[in-house]
Amino acid sequence: MKNSKLKSILQFIVLCAGGNAIFYVIFMRSSFYEAFLEAFTMTNEQFGVLFSCYAWVAVATYFLGGIVADKVSTKVLMVISFAGTGLLNIWFGTFPKYETALLIYALMGVTTTLTFWAALLKATRQFGQSVGSESKAFGGLEAGKAIFEVIFGTLAVFLFTKFAVMSAGLRFVIFMYGGILILLAIISLFVFDNGTGDEAVISEESPFKLLLQCLKNVDIWICALMGAGAYAIGSTLGSYCGDIVGSNYGATVAVMGYVGVMTAYFKPFGGLGAGWFGDKFGPSAVLLILSIVLTGFAVVFAFLPTGPEYIWLFLVLFAVEIVCTGAFRSQKYATIKEARVPMSLSGTAFGFMATIIYASDAFLPPVIGRFLDTYDSVTAYRYTMLILAGFGLLSVVLCLIFRYRNKNNIKEILVEEKEAKSLRKEAKQKSARA
Repeated sequence: MKNSKLKSILQFIVLCAGGNAIFYVIFMRSSFYEAFLEAFTMTNEQFGVLFSCYAWVAVATYFLGGIVADKVSTKVLMVISFAGTGLLNIWFGTFPKYETALLIYALMGVTTTLTFWAALLKATRQFGQSVGSESKAFGGLEAGKAIFEVIFGTLAVFLFTKFAVMSAGLRFVIFMYGGILILLAIISLFVFDNGTGDEAVISEESPFKLLLQCLKNVDIWICALMGAGAYAIGSTLGSYCGDIVGSNYGATVAVMGYVGVMTAYFKPFGGLGAGWFGDKFGPSAVLLILSIVLTGFAVVFAFLPTGPEYIWLFLVLFAVEIVCTGAFRSQKYATIKEARVPMSLSGTAFGFMATIIYASDAFLPPVIGRFLDTYDSVTAYRYTMLILAGFGLLSVVLCLIFRYRNKNNIKEILVEEKEAKSLRKEAKQKSARA
């Protein structure tokens, strides 16, 4: 029993570390925006297209990844994902020509989604069932990823600032993360099992039937869309925060790098807090409140004064927004329990939801890049924030609809989890007396 529990904890640690490291290079523009432009001699719009190339491939493969997660063991998928992305990072760190960089980003769209993302979420849901709370497991995953980002991200930015040439520092950081991922692939060989250990986890249904089940389930559609709205706010702010403080508030390149890592320092508070509240009141209630708050932040950032004298105000508000973003991200998949989605369908459901949730990562960067190349930075980001506010309102409306449709399920689940906690407490007391 103790060995089984220890193994589950080790697996969860690998999931947290890998869940951060596998995406770092893809999303590192938050800390190294100017360094990217220098290393690849790109325009803002080209940089947006580069990320969009990754995002479109990711969106196209998220759903297929869900089916794969319901058919293939976690061990195989983790090893392929970590090793494949690590090698691609190293290739990308050689600073190939722009067309080759587009190819590498497209391939990373496969190794981080088709073989990884749904498998990560399904393994987290299994861990949540083993500890008695899926909300806390998803909250722990978000917090754990952020903790690893604090450790490695801070180290990366610190070492980056030691290089006289930005492109040389950027290359070092990319190579470092490639090495971390290859190490995680090796660790996964020993930590994860070949099988699943649970027949209910692997679906015997054909992929076509799994697809139909998802498409016919209105609640899965609503879960996906309400996750997509407010996700766009946090994702965009997190990706462009470094450039915002540099362009609108006069920060240096070094400060821009640390602001990008700043997101990791505050996310754990949001993830862990949301996990606790989700356990008490249900994840959809948490998402409703956070959607309202994040929409408000988008409007505030649209009209916030700019200039060096206001950088402190931006950073304070941004820190609070990061906490809310971490909280929202930790619960956006937990709602499938309130929709009564079975474990055997969860991989496919996660893949389907991810396809919709992360679609904004595909089409927003080129739009923002065009804004930045066309308007001054203040105007460009004002337009961006107003667009994001519209996404947030979508989440608010859909959260209300979801809670109305599933009000009985939500009440029943809260009662079930309360009773399960009481039983576990009694079992522990009996075990202690014995």
